[in-house]
Amino acid sequence: MKSLADVSDARPGRVPAGMPGAGFALLLALAMAQFMVVLDFTIVNVALPSIENGLHVGTTTVQWLVSGYAVTFGGFLLLGGRLADVFGRAKLFRIGLVVFVAASIAGGLAVEPALLIASRVVQGIGAAMLAPAGLALLVTSWPGERERSRALGVYGAVVSAGFASGAVLGGLLAEVTWRLVFFVNVPVGVALLVASLRLLPPDPPGGSRRELDVPGAIGVTAGVALLVLAVVRAGDTLQVTQPALLAAAAILLLGAFIAREKRARAPLFDLALLKDRAIAGANLALIAIGAFSAGQVLLVTLYLQQGRGLSPVLTGLCFVPQAAGAFALSGPASRIVPSLGPRRALAIALCIALLALAAAAVAVLAGSLPALLAAQFVLGIAARLSQVSSTLAGTHGPVAARSEGTASALLTATRQCGSALGVAILAAILVAVHGTTGYRTEVAMFAAAGFALAGLLATRVVPPKPTLAPAPQPQHLFRHHAGGIP
Repeated sequence: MKSLADVSDARPGRVPAGMPGAGFALLLALAMAQFMVVLDFTIVNVALPSIENGLHVGTTTVQWLVSGYAVTFGGFLLLGGRLADVFGRAKLFRIGLVVFVAASIAGGLAVEPALLIASRVVQGIGAAMLAPAGLALLVTSWPGERERSRALGVYGAVVSAGFASGAVLGGLLAEVTWRLVFFVNVPVGVALLVASLRLLPPDPPGGSRRELDVPGAIGVTAGVALLVLAVVRAGDTLQVTQPALLAAAAILLLGAFIAREKRARAPLFDLALLKDRAIAGANLALIAIGAFSAGQVLLVTLYLQQGRGLSPVLTGLCFVPQAAGAFALSGPASRIVPSLGPRRALAIALCIALLALAAAAVAVLAGSLPALLAAQFVLGIAARLSQVSSTLAGTHGPVAARSEGTASALLTATRQCGSALGVAILAAILVAVHGTTGYRTEVAMFAAAGFALAGLLATRVVPPKPTLAPAPQPQHLFRHHAGGIP
């Protein structure tokens, strides 16, 4: 069972190292495409208060700009990897760019909240096509281990810069108008599309003619979306009936998805993967990691602008410490995690995240911005450590080796779905809790710490000493990272 184009295998269409298609221009184009996908998370987050004011909507409505993107990105990611196999990576890369840019234009022009949210949903679909196709193109274009290592090093550095760049750029653009945070994708996307016509290696003739489980992808995406909607309505109505009905419908859809995957001839992913304790534990932990990582970005953004009156630019700059913490550990993490073992490293990362989120809540209570920034820096360290350790836990071992592409894509999809749920839950808490902005943020931040605690408990599922390779390969560490935050 292969998905996300099992890129480490030899197959027709691979571009040998040293050929013009495998030059720095190709690397930069592929990295910038992924940079745009990552950038679009924080650039929109920082502009959320401006969008609230501009369109006169509430927090539980505007949070769909984050959740809608994450739900469709995560839900269609596995299908995007399969589409790249069937129709060609270069072709799907270009289609993903067109969809992403068209949705960005629609978002910038939107005058109704529903239209803006719809544009973000379509952006997520475009990202789900663009990210796996681009990453597969990168890895297959540098077949030599040393060349691939260097290429992935440059790629990872460019992508990691997307988080901080998005926050700062989003703040600068929102000072003029929030619409620019969507329009900024247009010139970048058009330039990448033009470059792709010249730089991307041609797809092999014919391609793989495997079935596409489109109903499965739609079913799991709709199930997660209904679950998010149930949480949102619970925060809006403070009642049980409607949210319970929505949650029941979500469970039915997700159950139908699992039943379909069991009997489908070409499932999106092999459910047998989840019988492996390391894979199951890593994905459970990643749901929690996605929930508190994305949720705290929303909380800090709203608190700084609505609670402390900071401008969008200063708000964006306040996320630089978190990106710096992640960047500071980007190199050491690949050495620390194998020496500790993924279970212990993941547990340590979540303990650090738990303490950082609790410290952030206390900093908000005390009104100390320096303390909040220090907590953000520590959270960045925890995020990078958890990213590497969860990847090693979820993609090593005999079970994952049979479907490494699917196992690594599943990690990204799981995290994106966790992000959507976390943002929805924390936004609902902000609405349901009464009091000042600082008090509501403090309560929600402690709830985010609860997500970290849940993730810490999930690490007990990971076996103490799973079978690991002597040293992680660079492509192994980066392949799963199809967008998201540090």
